[in-house]
Amino acid sequence: MKEKYKNKVFHVISNTHWDREWRYPFQRNRQMLVDMIDKVLEILESEPEYRAFHLDSQSIVIKDYLQVRPHKEEQIVKLVKEKRLFIGPWYVLPEQFQVGGENLIRNLLLGHKTSKRYGRVSKIGYSPFSWGQISQLPQIYKEFGIELIMFYRGVNSIDSSKAEFLWIGADGTEAVSSRFSTMPRYNFYFYIYRPVVHNEFFSDIEYKWSRGGVPFHFSDMQLADEDYFIIDSVNGYFPENIKKQVEAIINDQVDDFTTPHVIWMEGHDSSGPNIKTVQIIKDIKKIFPEINVVHSTLEDYAKLLFESVDINSLKKVYGERRSSQFDRRSGNMYGYTTSARMYLKQKNFEAEKWTQFYAEPFNVFSSLTGRDINDQYLDKAWDLIVQNSSHDSIGGCSLDQIHDDMMSRYKQAIEISKGVFERSVKHIIKNINLPDVTSDNLFLIAFNPNNYLRYEVVECFIDIPKEYDRGDFNIYDLDGNEIEKQIVSSEHHQPVLEQLIDRPMYFDMIRYHCFVEINNVPEFGYKSFWLKPIRKSEVKGQKSKDGLANDNIIENDYLKIKINSNGTFNLFDKLNNKDFKGLGYFYDEGEGGHAWVNIPTKPFITTLKSKAKIKIIQNGLLSTTFKISHKIKLPINLSERKKKNPKLSAVDVNLFITLNKNSKRAELKIEVDNKAESHRLRIMFPTNLDAKFHFGEGQFDVVKRSVDRPDTKDWIEQPMYDYPLHHFADVTDGKNGLAVLVDGLKEYELVNDKNKTLAVTLLRGFEYIIAPSSKQDYTHLKGSQCLGKSSYRLAIYPHISDWQPGEVYKEALNFNNNIRLVQTGKAQGKLPSELSFMKVTPDDLVFSALKTSEDGNGFVLRIYNPTEKDIEGKVEFYNSLIKVEQVTLEEVLVKEINLIDKKGFTVSLAKKKIGTYKIKFT
Repeated sequence: MKEKYKNKVFHVISNTHWDREWRYPFQRNRQMLVDMIDKVLEILESEPEYRAFHLDSQSIVIKDYLQVRPHKEEQIVKLVKEKRLFIGPWYVLPEQFQVGGENLIRNLLLGHKTSKRYGRVSKIGYSPFSWGQISQLPQIYKEFGIELIMFYRGVNSIDSSKAEFLWIGADGTEAVSSRFSTMPRYNFYFYIYRPVVHNEFFSDIEYKWSRGGVPFHFSDMQLADEDYFIIDSVNGYFPENIKKQVEAIINDQVDDFTTPHVIWMEGHDSSGPNIKTVQIIKDIKKIFPEINVVHSTLEDYAKLLFESVDINSLKKVYGERRSSQFDRRSGNMYGYTTSARMYLKQKNFEAEKWTQFYAEPFNVFSSLTGRDINDQYLDKAWDLIVQNSSHDSIGGCSLDQIHDDMMSRYKQAIEISKGVFERSVKHIIKNINLPDVTSDNLFLIAFNPNNYLRYEVVECFIDIPKEYDRGDFNIYDLDGNEIEKQIVSSEHHQPVLEQLIDRPMYFDMIRYHCFVEINNVPEFGYKSFWLKPIRKSEVKGQKSKDGLANDNIIENDYLKIKINSNGTFNLFDKLNNKDFKGLGYFYDEGEGGHAWVNIPTKPFITTLKSKAKIKIIQNGLLSTTFKISHKIKLPINLSERKKKNPKLSAVDVNLFITLNKNSKRAELKIEVDNKAESHRLRIMFPTNLDAKFHFGEGQFDVVKRSVDRPDTKDWIEQPMYDYPLHHFADVTDGKNGLAVLVDGLKEYELVNDKNKTLAVTLLRGFEYIIAPSSKQDYTHLKGSQCLGKSSYRLAIYPHISDWQPGEVYKEALNFNNNIRLVQTGKAQGKLPSELSFMKVTPDDLVFSALKTSEDGNGFVLRIYNPTEKDIEGKVEFYNSLIKVEQVTLEEVLVKEINLIDKKGFTVSLAKKKIGTYKIKFT
């Protein structure tokens, strides 16, 4: 026994895992948080031997606390500066795969800003809360000056037989990392703290009334379902358990560590500090005089670890971490939150899109044309979005009320960002010099939020003043070229007119619902067009034969789509002479699991033998749409699935397939009216490609994933072959590829069948039952079942080779970040009628952010290289530059960059690298 702990240092780390909202909504949970932090402050002030307490690597909890106890700020700051209370580096504890990469950066920036305000930042990469770890986390942490990474979900004892390993990220960044050991983030808590303080062991979860203390519980009808609380605890202490428990933890774990420094984590979900920890450590030393056990901190542990670790001998672990649990020496993955309450993921994607691609960059562009943007609108928007990025929040695994609160935050963030974008383009348009091309002064301005020249069909509503209307209109660019359009309908409309200097009025308009072919809209810029009312043509409307569709076939210059009688479709890629057949059927399975685990349950149902209703609902020269309707009969709930003759409910599923002129992708919209509980619905795309790998775009990376499925029958937890994605998933055989572009969907699988079917999850309903101790049955809450109407957007994009030469990134961003059209009168400013504010070349470099710098003294551009090759590129602006600096993600100076001229600079990004640049304009 002594040999096991000879020359070892055992670091007791007092901490909590504090879910801001999970079992309780935020406002209720905050009251428990205040009680907990009150106790932390009391112990730290009264007991100098209580070394420190860690607030789970987040900082928002301090803001939450001080909003109701503002008089405690000085005390908080003092303890943080004295390194007795540890906060940050995160703002909230994120789920990494279910939010965008930029969201994670803003989380860390907010965490650093908040932590610095209240004393200092704890620079430890502590992230055991995420269900897996993204491939770029080592690079992100390093760019924030964080060297040690600590997590356990996604790495097992096969990946690394020892607690410490060398994690090599997508870009090659190396980080010393720790997976802890058995009972990863609470080993001391269960092995020693509970047995010594409460005489409770791991399986002891029942509290006997006869044990004492003062229980508290409401008994009235309205509050009887609330938890019990102990409001005056039993003052117990059982030193007789120390010897056995210390020997147990040492025997079970000490050999896992590669250095003399062993970590003992004292904390649990929603736990607080106990002054008895000091006595426990003293008593361990009395019983084991040879053991060097210290009440420590993660920072002290990290410093000593780096001083003693032999980095060259550490096991190397590569890329994203999504390994399931192999044995007790590692933790579980529990990764199926990727499909829990998909509506949250969709709304997060929408909020990020409006903030990241529309509001922020055009806010900057408007500033460069003279608008005052000294405000905090976008700070507030990001704050709301990031709050929702907490793992149990975005994970969809909390109570209905919590997710209702989240939707309110998303709606506020979207309203803020839409408002900022609106005000930005108002200012820009006011400053455009529009020519005298028409006495009617009817102009249309197209705004492009992407780094690609845009040629595409845009659906829009164009208003012609009734005084000018003649039944039709033409659209021209400012060179006089007529723009093709397709009118769907028209109606009389009287939109409200708002202005600060007068009461609300209205315009008397004829509103035309139409499709317009918009060409050559510059990168991160705009292009102007003008409208000319004309007399209505004698032709009443386009006949069916004049559109892109004929019978059940849609066709343009690039794609030919044939709708089959069962509702599937065949897609022929004309450019690459490749046929994909039987796409777009639906697969449904029962769900016997919960938020974190998928347990497929019979019956398994497909629409392959369906007699679908097929209807053409729009057929024009610019855009054509088919509607394919299915009724899928499913057992009404999980218990009915277990019966021989279950009660059934018809779930209506409508698939809309749209093909636009000159488009290389088929756009799909799926509407579901879900009347059944506990099932997972997926849309299936047989690729029939002999693929050895598939690719999922994620956070600053496109991750290459093997199709292999090793034998894991002896593992505690089976691997998860449903993977996360952000903008797209791609399958290729090297010659041809098929990509699915998604708008907020988060889960896909390359099914292990002969057709190499790409499956995308639309919804997964499950019974919400959790077991914090006893089983808590919340099946009466139906939010987790995703009942009622929902809709989903995705697109199918066939291409040459793999995602990079196939330009999948470009297609995905153009699919999701629409051109915005603005109707206006004649402005008389100084800006040209067509303008690109910014252009990054080559297109392989992907835009992430253009924002105000954290110090308010300039702007920050972030781009990244998701490819496997080093790239030399260039950034050009319309406005003149004074100075450009390369900075870290934390916005710390790296070096000044030489300008190639007054409006541009070169960039050099190695493979998978993120580049951040601070820019000052004249």
